[in-house]
Amino acid sequence: MHRVLFAVLVAGMLSFSVGLPASADTDEVAHAEQLYHDGKYRESIAVLDVYLKTHPSDATALVDRGDDYEALNEQTAAIADYTAALAVNPDYAYALASRCESYRELGQNHPAMDDCNAAIRLNPSSAYPYRERAVLEVRSGDMPQALADANKSIEIAPNSAFGLTIRCRIRVDMATYESAIADCNRALVLDPSTENAYFQRGRAEIGEEQWSKAVADFNKSLSLDSTDTGAHYWLGLAQFNLGSYPSALTEVEAYIADNTDDGDGHLLRAQIESKLGNPGEARDSASTALKQYRVANDVEGETKAQKFLDSLGASPSPKPPRPFIFQTE
Repeated sequence: MHRVLFAVLVAGMLSFSVGLPASADTDEVAHAEQLYHDGKYRESIAVLDVYLKTHPSDATALVDRGDDYEALNEQTAAIADYTAALAVNPDYAYALASRCESYRELGQNHPAMDDCNAAIRLNPSSAYPYRERAVLEVRSGDMPQALADANKSIEIAPNSAFGLTIRCRIRVDMATYESAIADCNRALVLDPSTENAYFQRGRAEIGEEQWSKAVADFNKSLSLDSTDTGAHYWLGLAQFNLGSYPSALTEVEAYIADNTDDGDGHLLRAQIESKLGNPGEARDSASTALKQYRVANDVEGETKAQKFLDSLGASPSPKPPRPFIFQTE
């Protein structure tokens, strides 16, 4: 994904060549890049492994191999190659932006932010690090700054489906659903295979109570990426609101199978079981939701779960001492 976007930007803006050293043997590197574009990441790595044995300081080849590892979701290996490239050329802005993404994928938000900031300082005309920084700002809860960075990325690259999808996601989180849907619509016109655009548009449609449209979008999202278990939760929620309780139960159970500690999933299952006329199962699921909310120190969720339990005629459950949570940041 990196290299495709990068090639488009280079064609339109020479300024993005900041920190992009030439390869010593363009034929071998070009062959590896073509393999990458064809989705043959292992084959590309094999070509670059041979090449880098005799050209260990070729920063472009190192980054290309890092992109292959990133595409395979082998983020630690990707980071090693990006870091090696930066040892050769510390001003390689694209390597910094790429390492930012890999750190983000590993949940290492602080080094990711440092790399994105450095990439932007070196090359403020690249949309890529603004997009990545926007995602990090969503994680930290700084939604106004996330929106500002998403806007900047779209100003630089207005036809980027990735940038529009990120802004769609931000607008969903900010509850500006109509604008979010417009962004995801634009993203899908540009690239109908953008799975996350269907996912985020579905979330916006749930916000607008457009349940049938949401069901269609989450089904499409899952058809493009069956590993995105979050789509099962949202699909189940939309089906629940349509009154399709058996289908909703199937989806939420698929979600819980991979997210056993998520209180929202258990609470939704409790609500579905209640509608299906299964008060015992509903009570069990609500009790599990209550437990998970308490472990997560989620007071709002705890209140919802207890209220639902009370509506079932269950006596309020005794409240255990809150666990001590170590602050790691």
